[in-house]
Amino acid sequence: MKRPNFWRALAAGVAAASLAGCGGSQSAVYPGAVGQRDAASRVVARGDCPTARCIVVGNAASGRGFHGSIRFFPRNANGNVRPVGGIEGSRTHLGYTSAVAMDSAGDVYAANSSTSTITVYAPGADGDVAPIRTIAGSRTQLAQPTGIALDGDDDLYVVSDAGDRVTVYSPNSNGNVRPLRVLAGSRTMLSYPWGIALDSASNIYVTNEGASSITVYAANAKGNAPPQRSISGSLTQLMTPEGIAVDESGYTYVANWDSTTMVVFAPGASGNQAPAREDDGLYAPDGVALDARGRTYVSNGCADDAAFVGVYGAGANNESPLRTIEGAKTKLNCSTSIFVR
Repeated sequence: MKRPNFWRALAAGVAAASLAGCGGSQSAVYPGAVGQRDAASRVVARGDCPTARCIVVGNAASGRGFHGSIRFFPRNANGNVRPVGGIEGSRTHLGYTSAVAMDSAGDVYAANSSTSTITVYAPGADGDVAPIRTIAGSRTQLAQPTGIALDGDDDLYVVSDAGDRVTVYSPNSNGNVRPLRVLAGSRTMLSYPWGIALDSASNIYVTNEGASSITVYAANAKGNAPPQRSISGSLTQLMTPEGIAVDESGYTYVANWDSTTMVVFAPGASGNQAPAREDDGLYAPDGVALDARGRTYVSNGCADDAAFVGVYGAGANNESPLRTIEGAKTKLNCSTSIFVR
């Protein structure tokens, strides 16, 4: 049985979709601690987004009544601005889109928790488009996938929340394919895992909602392998950790859904260790991503307020965001995941 807050989040996403479908306003009061709300639209340059210099946001719900959507924004987007593109509609086969990613060719990947599938879209895909590939079926061992990451060879790493496992697929996998490797078993300490990230050495970082922990595995770990280290305990401030990212220096960034914070752990952190930095005033944060300059992007939503993205400067510690993407024009609702390229 899925843990309760998943269904609470799903219900909130459906409610947001219903509100928009009835012509209702999504301009609810935003949490003041996130910074000054920008109610005016800002003009931004499209550039070559949605294949580069993009903020990619996955929504578990859609303002048009579908079961998921993906929105594209230029990296300098700010305020109540329209996305420059989006993937949405019945042909997309999106279903509670809980994670998004992009490979080296610009293909866009979506983890669909409600259908236990991974769908892949061509570079520049926009509108009600069919996926170019779909990973689905009993051989895949997917079970409510909630996190995805790609390594330098475009191998695909997937966390299955219901299956307490990590599965790895070769580039261009399609159909009912077997994974290259599976990480699962009692020794792994995986417990309702949600997010996944890889560091520069392809070590595997996983957030575990069931244990409020982070477990770290060696590159190429498989089977019932124990983690190299784990981060858990009261000092960590981890509470329903979901999205995760690791920068080039080894700092680990985690979105805490229940505590409405993002915490940052120093390289090599282990055990009951306090975070090195923290940013609070978020609202049901689900996803976290980094750009090459060390700025942090956090997607917020799937609660009882409108969704938004907060952008923080490199090294930010309890500081207001540099900017936010928020408002009805953004078409953000139940923003469960984020990726920056």
